[in-house]
Amino acid sequence: TPARSLPVGKARRHSLVDSYRLLAGIFHEVLSEQTLDSLLDRIADTLAELVPYDSLTIYQVDEPRRKLFPVLVRSPEWDKEIFGSHSIFGEGITGWAAEHQQPVLTNAAHLDPRAVFVPGTPPDPEALIAVPLVARGSVKGSLNIYRDGEQARFDEEEFELAKRFGDAAALALDNAQIRAHLEHQAQTDSLTGLFNHRYFHERLRSELHRASRVRDSVALLMIDLDDFKRVNDIYGHGVGDQVLVALAELIDTTVRASDVVCRVGGEEFAVIMTSADAAAAEQLAVRLAEDLAVKDFGPYGRVTLSIGIAEGPTHAMNPRELVACADAAMLTAKSRGGNQAVRLDDGAPAGAPARSHRDPQAEVRSLAHLKLLQTLSTKLSALRTMGEIGDLIASELRVLLDYHNCRVYRREGDELVPVAFRGDGCVDCEQGIAGLRFKVGLGITGRVAETGKSMLVANALDCEFALRVPGTGEVAESLLAVPLWNGARVVGVIVLSQLGEGAFDDDDERLLEMVAGYASVALENARLYDAARSEAELANGLLETGRRLAGAQSFASALDLIAELTAQMLEAPRASVWLQDQETGEMRAHAIWGHSVAERKVVLEERYSEEEARRYLSSGGPVVIQPEGVDEPDEAAEAVALAPIPLDRGRLACVVVIKAPTPGRDEFSDMALRLLAGICDQAKLALTSLS
Repeated sequence: TPARSLPVGKARRHSLVDSYRLLAGIFHEVLSEQTLDSLLDRIADTLAELVPYDSLTIYQVDEPRRKLFPVLVRSPEWDKEIFGSHSIFGEGITGWAAEHQQPVLTNAAHLDPRAVFVPGTPPDPEALIAVPLVARGSVKGSLNIYRDGEQARFDEEEFELAKRFGDAAALALDNAQIRAHLEHQAQTDSLTGLFNHRYFHERLRSELHRASRVRDSVALLMIDLDDFKRVNDIYGHGVGDQVLVALAELIDTTVRASDVVCRVGGEEFAVIMTSADAAAAEQLAVRLAEDLAVKDFGPYGRVTLSIGIAEGPTHAMNPRELVACADAAMLTAKSRGGNQAVRLDDGAPAGAPARSHRDPQAEVRSLAHLKLLQTLSTKLSALRTMGEIGDLIASELRVLLDYHNCRVYRREGDELVPVAFRGDGCVDCEQGIAGLRFKVGLGITGRVAETGKSMLVANALDCEFALRVPGTGEVAESLLAVPLWNGARVVGVIVLSQLGEGAFDDDDERLLEMVAGYASVALENARLYDAARSEAELANGLLETGRRLAGAQSFASALDLIAELTAQMLEAPRASVWLQDQETGEMRAHAIWGHSVAERKVVLEERYSEEEARRYLSSGGPVVIQPEGVDEPDEAAEAVALAPIPLDRGRLACVVVIKAPTPGRDEFSDMALRLLAGICDQAKLALTSLS
């Protein structure tokens, strides 16, 4: 709505309470799963009702370049010029506001010494509000609104409303960036930048459906690096990662622009060739062999590939069956000595000549391995939780390897946390190992996680750094432990044990490493799925909190509801809301939830000076408070968290949450503290509208 068509600040301005209720609605929209464009449109439309303007621009920041680019422009004449421009941190009024993270109100922007005009637009008189969009301590963009003419101006009330709308726009941009980052992580291999295992299966399925519908063909190449274990063993995983990255770049530059290159396992890659047959795939395999023949991979020198080729829907219409076909051809190439490509329906290799055949027993074992990997790959892709993935790995390994127990761990910081355990009914094992955590670097399991190298131990009793699990007997035991690599990080470990000495051999180690390649991808996808699910639960929980708080009828009832909702959402037995007394400046409790009668009396009598309060609230976000007299974090002491409610006019307010200790558990995780911060943001909106 153009500002000049209305008496400025009078005709259609809502009451302050109605304005904040509309603002609360904007925050609810932000926390729902709408697109960024629709959210920004809603912000611009609602802001036009409350603070009429002639033009509006919302910028999004490019952090590496420290520039701001327009993502929404409302201008009757100059939208093309504005969209074609950008602002630089520290330059112009917009850049100054972003650089200093301070909003600007200037009713004579054209005369402001900081002003820089958009190229192609006239330096006409105008009033400007520029609000930097700040979320989680960093600038996400800027919200600019303008009124044209010599008499144009914004008042302080409109300035405050614009700043509050800036909070909503900042949250919208931040949420969009988080969703985009999670989506990128879920589809991309972090080491090579190629598409990952999950995206590979989704894309292959869609391409097969397309090919079947239009009577086209799809060629699939499964590519495995020959003798890659030797690279890691001799030169280390750092060089191994360099080889993988260089190989990924070579494949990506050799394929057609329409081909899809993915990393689907540790050293295994796949190429989906759209509108291509097996003959075209063979030609690509020849080009890859030729390029590899002249490619130097640093310290390692030359590398070779085993490539399996299958064509859909000729060989299979189901994506998993087509992968199994290409895998079978690839393993045939492996069994013939590698450095060649084999088509499923053609025993003759393409590309480099074959080396000597393996013995029949090795061929049979390769086929058994293939069946396991086909089954494992199919089943893993359907699972979403780490526990399910760990149980499946233990179960499938039982088909080929005779073990006493199998353990799957995931890495959390400097600890290895058990994901799955399977044993032969050993009571000592189930009691001592199933729930046992290991420090990275300690014992055989911890050493594998630290070094990233597999370990084949003939007898754990003879291993100098082996640790005996408390409560278990001292027996001769063979151990096989392999790391789970995701890019350049070890994300877990698989450990097999068997009673007696020398129960495992090199082939067992190789098999387990192949399984680990699939397992690491599945576990990483499960972690990303958990992260996305947690984000959704957080957003939905805050949305519901905002809805309930918006229905509060009084300031006092809102305080009581804040304490109750905080305790419920954080699963805490007690919570309270504290406000600064406007006369004495002291902090005291105004709402209490979950306390006994005696505890309520004590809490209500407590007072804290402004100086004491600011000591904890100065961080601007939630903090976990260590009780006085408690030096060690594992002592049986209640966990206390405190988070500020950022009220206007500098009045101090906060929420205090108390939780009982649980051994081995962090009562206030990062997600819990983020949830607490979100509740306080919602509390601010509700209390502001009622004050």
